[in-house]
Amino acid sequence: MSEGDVSRPGSAFLWRAGALASGATGLFLLTTGAESLSIAVLLLVVALAAAGVLLGGGAHGPAVEGRLDLSARLGLGLLGGVLAAVVSAAARTVLVEIGLTGALGVDLSAAWGGPEFLSHLGSGAVWGMVLGILYRDLPGASPGARGALFSLAPALYLLLKVYPVDRDLGVFGVGLGALTFVFVFLLNLLWGTIAGAIIGWGEAGDETPVARPIDA
Repeated sequence: MSEGDVSRPGSAFLWRAGALASGATGLFLLTTGAESLSIAVLLLVVALAAAGVLLGGGAHGPAVEGRLDLSARLGLGLLGGVLAAVVSAAARTVLVEIGLTGALGVDLSAAWGGPEFLSHLGSGAVWGMVLGILYRDLPGASPGARGALFSLAPALYLLLKVYPVDRDLGVFGVGLGALTFVFVFLLNLLWGTIAGAIIGWGEAGDETPVARPIDA
């Protein structure tokens, strides 16, 4: 592959910064009302386009990425995202049952209906695959640390888009309690640490599922 602008470190950094800034601004504008909706959508499209350029501008496959290539990271991200979602759902139930959320004035329910739980698993799977795509570009001393850093993205999406726009609960979910954001960040931190660790497991040893090609 010939070297283009995206392959140079400086250019790649600018593309990442542009994607992050556009995405963050777009998500923020989604919470400010219908007047900013068109601009928010435009910025989110720009963010996706920049992310696509970064992804398409790199070389992929075991020959250049090693055994934890893009396809392996996507698969492990899907697996890790779902398993981490199960654990975070269980942790939320425990926090509610022991009365910690109520003691802090946060109105979270311990009960998970079927559709709500399936939606939670689906969200975990999608975010897990996004983590898989970005995994190699995230800073962190360990796979779990990379996942923990990435967990800020789904947490902020929930606090700045889902709660205020989709559920009319106010920015940072204040309609459920002033400290709702604390539990959102903690539960997403748990999710990200587990999902990142599962992706990192793919290159941890010779017996991991992506350590060698599938026999023909």
